[in-house]
Amino acid sequence: MPNSRSAQAMRNILISGYEHYSRREERALIDKLLKGDLTDLELLDPDQFVLAVQPLRSTKNNLICLAAVVCRCAADNGADDKRCYVLSDYYINEIEKKEDLTQLFTLAREMILDYRDLVQEGMEKTYSLPVQRAIRYINNHLYAPCRVEEIAGIVNLHPTYLSFLFKQETGTNLANYVREKKMAEARNLLLNTDRTVSQIAESLGYSSLSYFSRVFHQTFHESPRKFTALSSQ
Repeated sequence: MPNSRSAQAMRNILISGYEHYSRREERALIDKLLKGDLTDLELLDPDQFVLAVQPLRSTKNNLICLAAVVCRCAADNGADDKRCYVLSDYYINEIEKKEDLTQLFTLAREMILDYRDLVQEGMEKTYSLPVQRAIRYINNHLYAPCRVEEIAGIVNLHPTYLSFLFKQETGTNLANYVREKKMAEARNLLLNTDRTVSQIAESLGYSSLSYFSRVFHQTFHESPRKFTALSSQ
């Protein structure tokens, strides 16, 4: 049982109407984030879950909690345990270095996407050979159009059947998987190179800059130019 002081504090907090999400809601949220859907990152609003008096410190504490939870959920979903914990340690140290809320939320997005990639890598080990070959081809040809018909030809399956098999085993549409991998590469290029948005779009096989920007916004909920601006702060 909690000691008398902590027990009283707990009662006072509950009486105040404070509500925390349940374990089931937490797991649903993390599963959603690990699929790359970042729309619920506003749950880290320091005004909603106050973990320190100072807003910046509260947000850091929220992100450290998130790192711990996501780390374990990623491992439960097939990611390599050791890599999950090393990544958690890395991001906790990076969180402590940031002195701006915008930088922290950008870092949170990067952390979630890195864990998503670890989960995908872990799950690939259980896929059938055609799906493994399709994934390997996609990863090695992100700078090519990478159309479903081309991938099906490589693995010697009809496009419709390959799409069905891919969806059945991975839980995601083949064309969507290609788009997600290209967007992840676009994000890395924006973060780590001096290439312009137009150059990145073209190199990844997008003939239309406006279409590339629209897909990027749908994936990360901000434009490539805004993402670049936030990351450079």
